[in-house]
Amino acid sequence: MPGVELATRIADQARATLRRNARLRGSVVAAKDAAWRARVAVGTVRGGAVVVEDEYGIALLIPAGERDRLRSLMRRPGDRPAFTLMDRLLRGGDVVFDVGANLGVYSVHARRRSGAAGRVFAFEAVPATADRLAQTLALNRCLDVHVVRAAVTDAPGTATMHVFDDPACGWNSLGAHPMYGYDGAAVRPSASVEVEAVTLDAFAEREGVERVALCKVDVEGFERHVFTGAAGLLAGHRIGVLCFEISEDPLVGEGGTPAEVFESLAIHGYRTFRHDEATGTLVGPVDPAAEQAHLGASPVRPYVANYFSAADPSLLRV
Repeated sequence: MPGVELATRIADQARATLRRNARLRGSVVAAKDAAWRARVAVGTVRGGAVVVEDEYGIALLIPAGERDRLRSLMRRPGDRPAFTLMDRLLRGGDVVFDVGANLGVYSVHARRRSGAAGRVFAFEAVPATADRLAQTLALNRCLDVHVVRAAVTDAPGTATMHVFDDPACGWNSLGAHPMYGYDGAAVRPSASVEVEAVTLDAFAEREGVERVALCKVDVEGFERHVFTGAAGLLAGHRIGVLCFEISEDPLVGEGGTPAEVFESLAIHGYRTFRHDEATGTLVGPVDPAAEQAHLGASPVRPYVANYFSAADPSLLRV
């Protein structure tokens, strides 16, 4: 219908304008956050923590000082492709790795789909964030999810995690570089902590895991290290689907390129597809060099894109 197409085109142009204009984007985000704070504050004790449910029915405890995160926690359009895939892909008894679990929403959703017979491992290295993860699991009656308090990387031993103050804990990573808010302001890590480091290959062997149905990886630019440490699993095609993000700012800390991330999967026969926000479809399989050029040519800075990879691409169409 012409009217619908016109409205969609106007909305897409408006979103693109917001993403390009940091100051305008920051003002719009701030206004939306204020509206969410006002909505949730009704009926609660002002200044206290509040438990809310996100769009997937996952309960989250929001401390008083983090109410400005409400909208971004309760409505997460960037997560919808992965959550939709989990709904279609996961079956009772499946094993899921949630690498970089943060507050644990992926772990809860995976547990609900894989059932009591499944096994979900939530990897979160920073102690304070792992505590929040355990809290989310308890609120959602998912206490059988295994919380692994370790960084997942390319070699076992120890690693230094660089920690951002809440509510920016989602940026915690192995990189010490600054990140940037919606308004373009630099945010730097406030501390560092030494943590245990594990590889997925060694962990899977230790836990007797033969196959991983889904491995979600969100480690702020250090995805390539995770894939290197999972070379055995990947070579045997023992991970069904991987979902991860390529984001310009986090990659600065790792020092690599998008092409290198894609190639670390391609050498094991995995084909990677980009989620296209405009159409809601998967585009690919991508060529590493061409996809890097595509990202580099994006008018939206910094670029962010979600990817799904599988040795058997039919798993992405179930």
